[in-house]
Amino acid sequence: MTLILNSQDVKQAINLRTIIDQIEKGLVEEYNGHTENPPRLNMRTGNDGFYRIMSAVMNESGYQGFKVFFKGGPSVRYLIGIINQQTNDLEAMMDSAYITAVRTGATTGLATKYLAREDAKTIGLIGSGLEGRTNLEAVCAVRKIDSAKVFSPTPARREAFAIEMSEKLGIKIEAVDTPEKAVEGVDIINVCTNTSTKGNNVAFQGKWVSPGVHVNSIGSTMPLMREIDTDTFAKADGIVIDTKHLEEESGDVIEAIKEGKYDASIVTVLPALVTGHKVRTSENQVTLFKSVGTAIQDIMAARAVYEEAKKLNIGTDVGEFLESKLFN
Repeated sequence: MTLILNSQDVKQAINLRTIIDQIEKGLVEEYNGHTENPPRLNMRTGNDGFYRIMSAVMNESGYQGFKVFFKGGPSVRYLIGIINQQTNDLEAMMDSAYITAVRTGATTGLATKYLAREDAKTIGLIGSGLEGRTNLEAVCAVRKIDSAKVFSPTPARREAFAIEMSEKLGIKIEAVDTPEKAVEGVDIINVCTNTSTKGNNVAFQGKWVSPGVHVNSIGSTMPLMREIDTDTFAKADGIVIDTKHLEEESGDVIEAIKEGKYDASIVTVLPALVTGHKVRTSENQVTLFKSVGTAIQDIMAARAVYEEAKKLNIGTDVGEFLESKLFN
């Protein structure tokens, strides 16, 4: 049987804390060598778009799957498929636009759990879109945040974000008119912007970093995309990346390497962080988490959604629509 989950089904089946826990479980499995996670495949399309596919095999959990997303003109669509290794069944296919944002936030939450100071209570936000929301929620799930400031270029959007998320999370959120004001004097910084391939979209500068702060940056997932400047890497005492593939995929990292501001000796991968590798060793250190997302994160998040959808009895069961071919 295959369960089809549309966007509304997925949103109904989201449980952020469960997804954070499941992604952490997947990262431990990755660290222990029980996964296959090849580099994503990116292809340009003829309508100024792209086609990207990501795959992962989770040999301990017993699942495998893929995420495909494709852009044509201004629109992007996302699809995840989950396969049960034991039964060889395609268990689910689901719209994954919202899952991608939640997965990104959950991964940021995990990094923040291990990197931000224990007493961190304030956060500065650059970006007021969907991932700005999910990343803020995830940070609030791992730290007792009591106030936030948010900047994005459009006043109406940042004001709406402040009102909506303040009511949802029960914290004070102030909309401000410059990115510098958003990050001044805070304990944690989330940079979650809608990066483009124009290569000139740097939203955060290292000169704004203050001692003891933790920075999360989730944009710049392709070589031509930028979100943070190279000085941000130079200012960090410890850097965590979610995958080594990032060093060839993220424009931010590629440029930092090119300028000699990416010190590989202080770089740790996220699976090592969650399994005990210590990065922050003092209150005054600056830590940076840079992510592009992985299929392992996607598959574990989607599995959590699938299990919750079954409990809630939502989605469309289309039965066995894939023929099983036997090999002698």
